[in-house]
Amino acid sequence: MKYCISCGAKNEDHANVCIKCGTPFNQEFQVQNTVNETSRTVELVLGILGAVFGLLGAVFAIMFSAFGGTDILILGISALMASIVGLIGSIYVKTNAKYGGIILIISAIWLLISISAFGIIGTIFLGIAGILALVRK
Repeated sequence: MKYCISCGAKNEDHANVCIKCGTPFNQEFQVQNTVNETSRTVELVLGILGAVFGLLGAVFAIMFSAFGGTDILILGISALMASIVGLIGSIYVKTNAKYGGIILIISAIWLLISISAFGIIGTIFLGIAGILALVRK
C-alpha cells in the first residue's frame, strides 16, 4: 500500500494516480515536494532564543563593566554584536539553511569567546540551531 501525499488516501502499490483526489504518484514529484516542505521553524526559534539570551548576557556584561573596567565593556559590546549576527542567521536559515547554519555556529562561538559564562545559554541555543540547520535535510 502507498499513501497519497496530497490527501493521505490509501492506494494500491501499482496505482499511478490517487483514487481519491487524482494526484499522480510520480516518484520525482513526491521527492521534490517533500524536500521543499522542510520547515526550519525549530532552527528559527532556537536561533531567536539564543540571540535573546545572548543579548541578555551582553547587557549583563555591560552593566557588570561598571565594576570591572573597560575590558568587560568591550567584551559585552562584542557579545551584543554576536547576538545580533545570531539573530540575522536565525532569520536567514529560512532562506538558505547551509549558510544560515554557518552564521549561527560562528555567532555561537563568537558569543562564547566574548562573554563565556554570561553567554553560555545563548551559545547553546545558537549552536544547536546552527548544527540542526546543517544536518537536517
